[in-house]
Amino acid sequence: MFIPTTTVWGLIWTFCLHYTVHGQRPKVTIPILAKKLSKYERTITTEISTLTRTRTTFMLLKRQYDIKIVYLPLDNESPSEILQLFNDTLLQGGINSVIYLQIGGETSVSSTDYVTTVLEDLGLPVLSWDPKYSGALEKIKDQRILQFAPTVYHQAKAMLQLMEFFNWTHFTVVSSTHTNHFDFISAVNDLVTEKNEQAKKHIPIKPEFKLLETIVCDIGEGKDSDIYQPLLKRCLQQKVPRENRIFLMHTETKYAKALMEAATSIGLTTKDYQWILTTSAMGLVTYLADNAYPLGVLGLSHEEEYPPPRVVKVIKDAIYDSVRVWTIAMAKLSSQNSLDLFPDLNNSSRWQDGQEIYDEMLKIRLKDLRSSVEFTENGLNQYTSLNILNTQEKTERTRVTKKWIKVGDWFPKRVGSEIKPSIELNSITWPGNQPFPPLGRPARRFFNIATLNEAPYVMYRPTDALTGKCNYPATKCRVVYNATEHGNDTTYENGTVVNCCTGLSIDLLLVLSDKMKFDFNLFEVPDRTFGIQDMVTGEWNGLIELLMNGDADMVVTSMQITPRRSEAAMFSMPFLETGTTIIVSLTKGAISATAVLEPYDYPAWCLILVFSVHSIGASIFIFEWLSPAGLDQGKTPMR
Repeated sequence: MFIPTTTVWGLIWTFCLHYTVHGQRPKVTIPILAKKLSKYERTITTEISTLTRTRTTFMLLKRQYDIKIVYLPLDNESPSEILQLFNDTLLQGGINSVIYLQIGGETSVSSTDYVTTVLEDLGLPVLSWDPKYSGALEKIKDQRILQFAPTVYHQAKAMLQLMEFFNWTHFTVVSSTHTNHFDFISAVNDLVTEKNEQAKKHIPIKPEFKLLETIVCDIGEGKDSDIYQPLLKRCLQQKVPRENRIFLMHTETKYAKALMEAATSIGLTTKDYQWILTTSAMGLVTYLADNAYPLGVLGLSHEEEYPPPRVVKVIKDAIYDSVRVWTIAMAKLSSQNSLDLFPDLNNSSRWQDGQEIYDEMLKIRLKDLRSSVEFTENGLNQYTSLNILNTQEKTERTRVTKKWIKVGDWFPKRVGSEIKPSIELNSITWPGNQPFPPLGRPARRFFNIATLNEAPYVMYRPTDALTGKCNYPATKCRVVYNATEHGNDTTYENGTVVNCCTGLSIDLLLVLSDKMKFDFNLFEVPDRTFGIQDMVTGEWNGLIELLMNGDADMVVTSMQITPRRSEAAMFSMPFLETGTTIIVSLTKGAISATAVLEPYDYPAWCLILVFSVHSIGASIFIFEWLSPAGLDQGKTPMR
């Protein structure tokens, strides 16, 4: 919600006068919890000092409240230390919100969860900057966390937008069980569904994304690299679809390196393959890139994982945005005397009015030159930014080194009156040191195509008895085994045998395969039905079911197009239609008035006229003569 500056100042000024006259200002503390890092402590304290002196809204609010922003460093982040810190500061009163920063250095997920859980139990709203935040996808009841950092949801969104930029539509997600892989996979699935729905409504229709496979490699706990390296290699060999060329990786750094080494060993990092890594997979960005990452890998990084100058900027922006949101919400809520803005945290019950403060902060929208803030219903800031990095070779003093180089940004960009996520890129090194990006698909794509016997469009024929091949224009296909038809067929496998498919539709398929450069696996639908919808369950069978379940990429046969089938599957334009048609010849020139007489010549018309008059007259006479109530023959006496 947009709050006019004059309104905010007016509210604050009114209540400033009230408290100045009627009593002492209530004390308010804004605690900033962050991991203790000596090299960034000065940055935090300096930003706190700057805010308390220069922000106009904050200064006016200080006339009403005695506000202090306090930095509370977490040393070892143990539960005992966290509880002691809370007991010494948070439980002393005058606190209604907490700023929690996960910036600089590695922080355990357990300690983060512990801090947020305790604050949630107390009922305090949390203004968080935590890239590993796991509550990005669903609205949790009574949740009071506002997240300013780019989460896995934002990274998944940036990845799909990057793929859309290069027209990469088919991809595979690679992860492991040692990180919050479920959140990332769920985010990708949700975003793919959302973007595909939008693509269908777009004119002209945009290409849709297709998640070919989700690979989660289970490595186990406590295994050394020499043990899990073969496991990862086997995992990729068994699960990577052969038509896949784009990989999205989300895992921990050490497993990401092992996965890249395994992928390199089986040829999945050549010029045809593109890997895109999340922040978690990249880890802390150092001066040199690890040798495990081949040239051309793309990665997303939070600005905090750059050298210190970048970290300083993130710290300042995080504190700046958090304090601004809290200040505006407090200025608005101060007029509501019914609210308890400062809870007694020694009470065993959860603070209920904390939800009101959280809801008010959730509505706030800020847009200026320094930063933009607008929250989703889950409390995520929509306007976050990410760096796009690329592994490149650089020569320094005759020495060639591999580095992570920033090649672009994913950031909120103002388009008219709206702010939309945008991508800017430059100077990317592509896999194999190629000058152009990979196609994102094989040179010849591969499709699973289902069919069904329907002469003369699709017909089954046995293979050549000597060669076992199919003569052109037939092609091999697997059909459902029938003991009567196939007997002891040596090609029997998984309930199917090899036959030759031919017909008008097969001719068209072969032409398309040659022109559009794709290969295919042609097979008969197992239940040998076209597809009927169950009116009770709404489920389909036959060819339509294969399409809806993704077991077939397309269907080639003769099929009737019905309204229900059109809703379930997308049909091509009919290339041949059947039905009963009345055909008449077209007459050239003007039609004369005597055209009705043209079917017969004049002698024929004369003969017809003479015959019809005499024959009709004779017929009428006979019927009248024989009719009991007809012609008076003089046999009935007059009365």
